[in-house]
Amino acid sequence: MASKEQLKKIALYCDEYNCKLHDEEVSLKNISDVQYESCTNCSHYTEEHTCDLDLIDKILSSLAMELDLKS
Repeated sequence: MASKEQLKKIALYCDEYNCKLHDEEVSLKNISDVQYESCTNCSHYTEEHTCDLDLIDKILSSLAMELDLKS
């Protein structure tokens, strides 16, 4: 399971990130929760805390490889 910080970073690099604000399911109560890009604010993020496009692990792996190359 990715940490909150990892979920924020994943959203920044994800080409499929789709903020829930653009969906009809967002209530006024939830709008204040969407202060930053994060998987948790994405329409593809499920109640089971996974990505329905299965991108979390792929993007985390890519970020880890990029950091290894810089070392």
